[in-house]
Amino acid sequence: MSVPRPNSDNPSQADVGSSPRAVATPRDRRFRVLVSVGMVGLTLVILWLGIGRNLASQYQSYWEARQAAEDNAPIGYLGLNPRRSYNDRAVVFLSENEGRTTLFAAKRGGGEPDEVYDVTEASIDLATLEGGFGRDSIPGIDYPIIETAEGERGGRLRTRQDVFALGLGPVSRVYPRDLLEKIEMVNDRVGDAPLLIVYDRGRTTAFAFSRAVDGSVVSFGSTGYSRFKQPVLYDRKTRSLWVIENAELLCIAGSLKGRSLKPGPTLVTTTWGDWSGKNPNTTIVVGNDRSQPIPSE
Repeated sequence: MSVPRPNSDNPSQADVGSSPRAVATPRDRRFRVLVSVGMVGLTLVILWLGIGRNLASQYQSYWEARQAAEDNAPIGYLGLNPRRSYNDRAVVFLSENEGRTTLFAAKRGGGEPDEVYDVTEASIDLATLEGGFGRDSIPGIDYPIIETAEGERGGRLRTRQDVFALGLGPVSRVYPRDLLEKIEMVNDRVGDAPLLIVYDRGRTTAFAFSRAVDGSVVSFGSTGYSRFKQPVLYDRKTRSLWVIENAELLCIAGSLKGRSLKPGPTLVTTTWGDWSGKNPNTTIVVGNDRSQPIPSE
């Protein structure tokens, strides 16, 4: 007896017991790609949260520590130490005597009475004065030590270091901010221009003024007082007192009261890298020659 062979043309016999093979459509393929991409993205997020963020934080801390170490490396500025001890500070700054008001200036020593400024007709509110450590107790620069970018200290300036800079034709000069923060003023000469550089701690900026008064070049020193975090200066020729008013240096007491110094060139606030890149021959104030005596005028 013969067994009949299945007829492949008869679906009821040929496909019995077999499953049809699914054919992937373009939509199915796109879905699978999206799922794969999503899984990869989720894995990366998990790795970032677990490992990457910690590594990034460690790298940031390392970079900040490295920059801080560079910033704290000493430049080696010279002659910026105070001239006098803070022990010279007077007990009483303002005094009234025979209708005159005087302001402590300096101790003479040897039992002699203190030196004073006559501020009877001062044009400012004397109650705004602070400090009082004595004339030239806060250091200024009378004999600038100048270097180029190749100098021992100039070569230590960092690219991102803040500086105040000025240009007078082919001549340019830089005053590092951290140097000016240690002092109050610089009696300088840039090219043929006698200039007074004054640092304003209140506004963290610096101004330049001409040091010519009535046709003569004079030097300025610190009184040891400040006003609104701005230095109160005196000129060494007449011992008159000067303060910053807006962008001027105004005499407020003494024989030159009412005079003001002519503004000098504008000081540019920039970085050493930016300024030196544009002015490769610039010079830098890096200290004060303290072997020289304080000028008498």
